[in-house]
Amino acid sequence: MDINKIYNEDCLTTINNLEPNSVDLVITSPPYNYTPRKGGPADKGKYDVYRDWKTEKEYFDWTIEVFNGYDKIVKENRVVIYNFSYSIENPSLPYTLVSKIVENTNWQIVDTILWKKSTSMPHPASYNRLNRIWEFVWVFARKSEVKTFKMFKEVTSTSEKGQKYYQIVDNYLEAKNNDGPNDLNKATFSTDLVTKLIDIYGTPGDLVYDNFMGVGTTALAAIEKKCNFLGSEISDKQCVLALKKIKSKLI
Repeated sequence: MDINKIYNEDCLTTINNLEPNSVDLVITSPPYNYTPRKGGPADKGKYDVYRDWKTEKEYFDWTIEVFNGYDKIVKENRVVIYNFSYSIENPSLPYTLVSKIVENTNWQIVDTILWKKSTSMPHPASYNRLNRIWEFVWVFARKSEVKTFKMFKEVTSTSEKGQKYYQIVDNYLEAKNNDGPNDLNKATFSTDLVTKLIDIYGTPGDLVYDNFMGVGTTALAAIEKKCNFLGSEISDKQCVLALKKIKSKLI
């Protein structure tokens, strides 16, 4: 398959067509599986095409299939970075989902990053819920590679006995909410966040895959960090908008 391209198709189609061990780094943010709000129209959501309310079993089974696909395409000792938080309708979902992934795939949580956004918008219309100004970014490595997966921290010093000491990288990142509003996808993350994640887990020349590419955020960050990108996105309109942004970045 060609790189530096967004495929307008279901991500499982792309994953099944990719060569084994061809992707250096996955950075993505899946749909959070919101449920329709009571009193709201059932056909509305945060995306122009995808309807974000599977049953929990459907959502778990689908996610496990995606992670099993990652196991085929991700290179040895590289990671999957998965931005996934919760909704008011289902605040326990991230914890249950991570547990299901660990139980049913070859992947293990190796770090949890807290992404502090610039603002806590959108504010919940609830008298007893906190504003959510941070989100989870889950870092997965294969269970057989927990001690060997790659992070590109700089060596800051070496002892007389050869012990290496590395730069301090905290599991707390401050980054913008998004790159600006659009009518097609109301649940985007920011190029600011993705560039910081590539700084930690990527290196120039890497192929960065986002199987929920949306309006192109991961591709923009990959270009900025001198990486290649590959994406999947089921919305043709979001693909068009993403390509427009990418072309403007390359000018």
